[in-house]
Amino acid sequence: MKTKIVLASASKYRAASLQRLGLNFSQHPSAIDETPRIGETPASLAARLAQEKARSLIATYANSIIIGCDQTGSCNGLLLHKPGSVLAAQDQLAQMSGQTATFYTAMTVIHVLNGAVKTLTHDLDTTQLQLRTLSHEQITAYIAQDNPIDCAGSFKIESLGIILFDAVQTSDPSALEGISLIQLTSRLLDLGVRLGAA
Repeated sequence: MKTKIVLASASKYRAASLQRLGLNFSQHPSAIDETPRIGETPASLAARLAQEKARSLIATYANSIIIGCDQTGSCNGLLLHKPGSVLAAQDQLAQMSGQTATFYTAMTVIHVLNGAVKTLTHDLDTTQLQLRTLSHEQITAYIAQDNPIDCAGSFKIESLGIILFDAVQTSDPSALEGISLIQLTSRLLDLGVRLGAA
């Protein structure tokens, strides 16, 4: 299949996920406003942003498969965020210590043919994480080693961050890295995309 695959994101983590599938793709970050709307739930926010990111590139890529993704997390009613600093990461993990956090990973896949939307699918993966009770020293040591400053929730589950949790409940362990590869595989196979070395 010669259709161009476009990831509507600048995320290095999502790009690494797509590379695991052996895909040839390009990245084109979308320029949408990601501000949550009043009363919008974390799940609804992730779903809306994934679709808006994918739709924003339709006019630019007339013959393509566009993948839009977004991820939100919440803990005790608070929306989790990318901390941006060591202190913010420490504060966020301290608030999550001993609690259950829920992450929503949304994905919209649009097949554009001759400038028109041929198919549009949307998936939402929900992951629940039970955090261990963490001391300030444990949190500080973890952040110093894993540097999760650009990660929602202040952890990297695929790296040392796994030590922060008692349990993780999910239908797709790859989803916490920003994109559900199990769901994406199904969508791409339906579109005739060859994956891996096949």
